Amino acid sequence: MLLVPVKARALDKTSLEQYQAHLAKLQTLVAGCEAKAAVCDANVVGADEEVQLRGLGVGANVNSFEAHYGWLRDALTHATKSGDKKRVTAMGAARARLDEALTASGGDPNLTDIAVARRKADAILSKQDFATVREDSLWEKFWARVELWLDKLFGGVARFGQRSPWIGPVMEWGLIGLALLGLALWAMRVLQRQRLAVRVEADRQLEQWEEASRNWRALAEERAAQGEWREAVHCLYWASIAALEGRKMWSPNRSRTPREYVRLLEAGSARWKLLRQQTQGFERVWYGLRDAARHDYERALALHEELRAA
Repeated sequence: MLLVPVKARALDKTSLEQYQAHLAKLQTLVAGCEAKAAVCDANVVGADEEVQLRGLGVGANVNSFEAHYGWLRDALTHATKSGDKKRVTAMGAARARLDEALTASGGDPNLTDIAVARRKADAILSKQDFATVREDSLWEKFWARVELWLDKLFGGVARFGQRSPWIGPVMEWGLIGLALLGLALWAMRVLQRQRLAVRVEADRQLEQWEEASRNWRALAEERAAQGEWREAVHCLYWASIAALEGRKMWSPNRSRTPREYVRLLEAGSARWKLLRQQTQGFERVWYGLRDAARHDYERALALHEELRAA
């Protein structure tokens, strides 16, 4: 969330606690929109706010800041018209931005994950495994015919075995061989499915993180074109984090601080050095509330490109 000095215009005045509660409601809205397009209602976002910070020890020259939600209204409006994949990606970026705003204000983004957990549970329950009525597969129909044939065969063998005692051991070992062959074929089929599922899942996760990184990069270019250098540096930082998460450098966890991300990399490695430099520039501009310029953006962009190539 971009913090800017309060200007002389009418905004809803809220306390820091009310601001955090508003962010929590917006996170629930974004999670619902990510699961279902019908929930994406920009009118539910609410009005922009002037958050009062007096008496909180934030800083001598900072008594309040403005919180604007026009970006979220636009994202929700576009989400109702876009496909499922674009909507999920856009809402993921919006949720990350709200998580960061809540963390920066001293809140806990993990308390608003109920809607996300419900969405995951619905996705699990919709799988084929939970279907109560289904038609028998071709494999099941085949084994039903085999069982019927074996029943007839054993009936004939029982009558024939009374005259030829050797037929019993032959049939016994023959059935054991067939069972072992069937078990081997089944095991090969299961292993093939597992390898395919792992490969498809890995490719899909990498594609999702790459797309998230590209979205942050595109947003950074848009902010830079508007001269919003602090916001552009902020977007480039998260583009780098998304790219590294796509390469399995760590498991996703938005409660981490920027310096914790650096400590998760191997100390002294090329990625560690590049991310450490980008983090220092990001913290100086974003959390230090300093003005940024074009050269700050260009430096962050160069570090981001080096991190992607490392």
